[in-house]
Amino acid sequence: MKTAKYFTRIMLLFIFGICLHSCLRIVPVDVVMIDNELFFVLEEEHEITYLEVSEAKAAPGSASKSFWLLGYDASTPVKSRKYLKLQQIRYGQKFEEFQITKGPFELQKNVEYLVDIKMGGAFAREVFIITSDNKVIMPHRKVKGKSTE
Repeated sequence: MKTAKYFTRIMLLFIFGICLHSCLRIVPVDVVMIDNELFFVLEEEHEITYLEVSEAKAAPGSASKSFWLLGYDASTPVKSRKYLKLQQIRYGQKFEEFQITKGPFELQKNVEYLVDIKMGGAFAREVFIITSDNKVIMPHRKVKGKSTE
């Protein structure tokens, strides 16, 4: 009897995990540099609920430093929030609709950064580096099943 309960619990957790994973979609994001300005480009417009640019690799035991943050106060009712439908976002761009803003702070060259964008039931996340010649590389980007490293 205990074995049946244990097996049932494991199966329910497994099914819950599959359902949760299927609810969240991963949306690709490109990080590009145009005329010395950094842009985050999505394939199509999405309602952005949160955006953060932070260090990709923080020191062990410490929180990663946030260079730019846009979001909504959790205490604000969802119905009163005005989500922006965006496809292209320029680093440091000002948006009045977001209640929480931090930065933007200057990004250094040859440092790994992480952009994290949440869009309701989807999210986009990408690591990028601004090179010394002012180009952007995405070291972990996969193209047709292969990494571009």
